[in-house]
Amino acid sequence: MKKILPIALLVLSVVFTACSSDDNNNKDPESSFSATINGKEWKPTKINMVTLIKVPGSGQRFDINVQDDSILLALACESESTTNDAMPLKQYNFFEDPTDTQVSNALFLNTYLYANGNSLTEHFPVSGKITITSMDASKKTVSGTFSFRNEKSQDEGAKIKVTTTPTPTVVEVTNGVFTNLSYTVIKAQQ
Repeated sequence: MKKILPIALLVLSVVFTACSSDDNNNKDPESSFSATINGKEWKPTKINMVTLIKVPGSGQRFDINVQDDSILLALACESESTTNDAMPLKQYNFFEDPTDTQVSNALFLNTYLYANGNSLTEHFPVSGKITITSMDASKKTVSGTFSFRNEKSQDEGAKIKVTTTPTPTVVEVTNGVFTNLSYTVIKAQQ
């Protein structure tokens, strides 16, 4: 199970450059996604992907990837395998320093997008939670809430300058809500 989330970073970075809103058309007029990012209301212009990836014998991972012209948000959570094509309805958490009593089973990324085609992911999760409040396996729709805090890497040697536009030290995402998003089930081979 712990192997799924680290692999998510690689998969998510490949997927957000390859997917478009045409891949996952949320035609339901009742579907929506919104959040507050550093105190400002935010809504994506594209829903790149909403997927449930099932890996036999290893568990399953749920991903949401949305963007506007300047920022991309990627949310992921994992659980044990279920017999239906849905995640258990519960809260999933990211802890920077998990203890034996706390299990990190969620991941949150924010990536800055620039008009010249460059992108920058320099903030890393500190804390966060995603709660799946409803998931209809027959209609393939999902609803829930989320919030997270990401902080800029302090490793100056790891930074690659792609823009002169400064980014904040902390990205605080609150009031995150997604409603009736259509999702796709991917059954991976082991």
